[in-house]
Amino acid sequence: MRKMYREDQYAHLIQVRGKSAINKKELMNIINTLPIRAKTICLVNLVTANRPNEMVRLRVRDFDLKNRLVHVYLKKQKRWHTKRLTPEVTHAVDVYTREYDLKTDDYFVGRVYRNGRYESTAISEIGFCKALQRWTGLTGYNFRKSQVVAMHAAGADVSTIAKQTGHQSLETLIQHYLTVSEETIDKYL
Repeated sequence: MRKMYREDQYAHLIQVRGKSAINKKELMNIINTLPIRAKTICLVNLVTANRPNEMVRLRVRDFDLKNRLVHVYLKKQKRWHTKRLTPEVTHAVDVYTREYDLKTDDYFVGRVYRNGRYESTAISEIGFCKALQRWTGLTGYNFRKSQVVAMHAAGADVSTIAKQTGHQSLETLIQHYLTVSEETIDKYL
């Protein structure tokens, strides 16, 4: 059976396509049209390049808005990691937590019912991904890859990107996230 997959005529069966990076300016235009809760969650997801499992575990107490930091538990690596936030994100988090009257122990994402009532509960990763899809048409990994590509295009070195994203392996970061974009290729054609 394995031999069959090595034949050229079956190569399409083993092709792997990852999530695409979205132009960060275009993504920010989408995010800025969202209501405050969705906007804030998307901004945090984008700037931190968090994985979905990291987003659903965030609590309000994990944010240090004064120092523009968020402490994220990296489940995959079983350790805590501190990520930077932009002034825009810290402002949005402040507005969101006040508007929804979130307490220190509340989950950052939580659940909001149709009547607007917030419930502090750890939603599932699938539920989180469905919310992102509903709000933006994208997945958490589109956000993650978009941030990595945007940082790299802005001139950030791989170590700086790994520090923000929480990647332990620079090789993984390079191999799976820093592929050469079509725009870069077109620039040199």
